Amino acid sequence: MKNAIQFSLSILFSLFISSAVVAQEKHTLQRGDKIEKVDIRDLHNKPAVTPGIGEKVTLIFYPDPDSPSQNDVFVDEIKRWKFPEEEYMAYGIVNLADSPYPNSVIRFMTRMVRKRSKQEADALILTDPKSLIQEAWNTGDCNNSFAILLVDADGEVLFWKAGALEADEITFIIDEIKSNVSESHKYTEQEMQAFDL
Repeated sequence: MKNAIQFSLSILFSLFISSAVVAQEKHTLQRGDKIEKVDIRDLHNKPAVTPGIGEKVTLIFYPDPDSPSQNDVFVDEIKRWKFPEEEYMAYGIVNLADSPYPNSVIRFMTRMVRKRSKQEADALILTDPKSLIQEAWNTGDCNNSFAILLVDADGEVLFWKAGALEADEITFIIDEIKSNVSESHKYTEQEMQAFDL
């Protein structure tokens, strides 16, 4: 009898663990989910709202400052493309909550980084000091990752990944943007030189 009770308890425990894992996976952000705007902060720690969501095709970079170069290949590639401003926007949200560095230092350094080129000078960069994005959009763990999110003009997720992108994922994201806007143009090497300081 004692063995039967122990066996039953171990089965119940296994089922509980399995259902908890499935529930956790089920609630993580994925393609087809819809997201809403989130109240966050700007580079001067003033209130801001995630723009573009539900209005334009929106590409969001969500880097942990501890992993700033993880998706440099993608960042360099997406800079080579021009899409209509009335249909598309891209910006960054710095994940301050997962970094051990002081928020004020990261904000200052980020403002300095924007001065690297003409193309980056007007880049919109916001900050998330309290994991507001992760909670609102159920992204899962974003610590030590440079996450990439792409949503369509209705706020439906087309792509989400927290981590380094593979070559086929980079192609996929660019193709998704191209298929959701009316036109696209890839800059030539000569055109790219115009952005250098």
